[in-house]
Amino acid sequence: MSTSDTGQRLPIGFDDNTLRQLTGDFTEQQLLWLSGYFYGRYAAGPGAAPQLTPTAAATTAAVAATAPATKPRITVLYGSQTGNSKKAALQAVEAAKHRGFEATARDMNDYQGRELSKEQVLLVVVSTQGEGEPPVAAEELHQFLASSRAPKLPELRYSVLALGDRSYLHFCQTGREFDERLLRLGATTLAPRVECDLEFQADARQWIEAVLQTLGGAAALVMVNGTSSAPAPLSVEEYSRQHPLTAEVLEKIQLNGRGSTKETYHLELSLAGSGLRYEPGDALSVVPNNSEALVEEVLRATQLDATAPVQLKGETVPLLTALTERLELSTLSRDVLERYVQHHPAPKLRELAGATEQLQSYLYGRDAADLLVDYPAELSAQQLVDTLRPLPARAYSIASSLLAHPDEVHLTVGAVRYAAHGRQKQGACSCYLADRVAIGDSVRVFVERNEYFKLPQNSDANIIMVGAGTGVAPFRGFVEERAELGAGGLNWLIFGNPHFTTDFLYQTEWQQHFRRGTLSKLHVAFSRDQKEKIYVHNRLLEYARDVYDWLENGAYLYVCGDKQRLAATVHKALVSVVQLESGASLEEAEAYVRGLKKQRRYLEDVY
Repeated sequence: MSTSDTGQRLPIGFDDNTLRQLTGDFTEQQLLWLSGYFYGRYAAGPGAAPQLTPTAAATTAAVAATAPATKPRITVLYGSQTGNSKKAALQAVEAAKHRGFEATARDMNDYQGRELSKEQVLLVVVSTQGEGEPPVAAEELHQFLASSRAPKLPELRYSVLALGDRSYLHFCQTGREFDERLLRLGATTLAPRVECDLEFQADARQWIEAVLQTLGGAAALVMVNGTSSAPAPLSVEEYSRQHPLTAEVLEKIQLNGRGSTKETYHLELSLAGSGLRYEPGDALSVVPNNSEALVEEVLRATQLDATAPVQLKGETVPLLTALTERLELSTLSRDVLERYVQHHPAPKLRELAGATEQLQSYLYGRDAADLLVDYPAELSAQQLVDTLRPLPARAYSIASSLLAHPDEVHLTVGAVRYAAHGRQKQGACSCYLADRVAIGDSVRVFVERNEYFKLPQNSDANIIMVGAGTGVAPFRGFVEERAELGAGGLNWLIFGNPHFTTDFLYQTEWQQHFRRGTLSKLHVAFSRDQKEKIYVHNRLLEYARDVYDWLENGAYLYVCGDKQRLAATVHKALVSVVQLESGASLEEAEAYVRGLKKQRRYLEDVY
């Protein structure tokens, strides 16, 4: 029952129909203004002077100033390799819909360049792979925008969210190129491009808010069951970089035999009671601690007190804690060097920071201690902390199936050790797990979803798995999962490593799968067991007829391992396989392989 501002009941006839008649010709802006006005009257209480509350006044003023008569249609295009860009794109769509916009997320892999001329508002969310390369899903659109076929887009409004990793020189390069090309085609920028490092969630949220405010959507509250509601907060996974799971180490086994030049560990972690779930193809990120030796080298180079208090994200901790648990020391990146230049006036260092090729050469194999020794500077403890980058988690392909190992997750980790620039170096996380974590200890972990390295939805499809060294890890999970599901498709593993006797990872398990029929084909390439080196790409060429027949019959091909040495040679071999078996030209064979990637039947998990 409604009342007037004097507390009296309104006439019974003054109902919803009457209100509709009175406001029938009002525009959207006028209706929103009235909504704010009446809310202000209500909030002021009986007998108060008619006025808007500050919040309602600001809201209605913003609507009157910025809200268009008809909200534009928003398309959020994402180009993703592991799924992070898709995750951010879906968050943008969710936020836009809460503000009353029509919004759709589209995968660049399924988007035609000619559709751009029909867009009103385009939000681009795209990652960068390695040194400045677009993800596979974004390749065609990326090329189209750079070509003469790209249309002029004077009516388009857009903004770009670029995802990347600051440890690479060409940080967020793909996002920058999308931004530059859209601008060159005449499109108008809605909000400045935002470039995100590995921890992208907060930056993505701010970008989404900035874009929607520019579009006038921040004031448009959504009516749900007659009640106004603010936009729903963006979803955050239960376990993440900010909130990792503490998982107990149940098992740790070195997989290589005595005399091997490699050092590979199988680890089993408990998920009991955590609720954490994963699928084959996902990765498990591990948050490491830096080695005591490296921390001591940094302290020695700076002559700083390990107990000195420093501020990290609003928290006061001793410098020793910050260097051990919170800051990246083992890998030197461009952004760290650029910040360090502010404390070191040497012209040589400034010149180095601005020269891409020389900088790349300098950064390779160096860590924070190298920089501090090569270019000494007087730093306070807080200045050192502000110069270094946060310690990122390291992702490892999951080597198990949750169906086969309930409440467990398994990893295959190769310890990284090498000498460089006069010192012995080691991988921050691989040697943390190899040297400083024992059975019964706990490690901080969270799952990184990788929806672009998943088993076929059709369990009757055949799969070819190509991996070298620790690249065999996800395929262990693939075969376990398919065995548990009773999948009808055939499984073919092509595995490579230096020696049969010392480096045949999970040999007994593969042989058991082969005997049971859950592994239909098993071919190995032990490169150092004969005079002429044999690698996995040689096996692809050797069995070219079978490879091509499987692909022609709908098989999926998976590659996991080193991007430069493995993925590149496998790609080249696959093109040769198509040429040999189909009689196609080089260009036709390359188009065939590109088609497999576009169909997501040729999938890579490379690093």
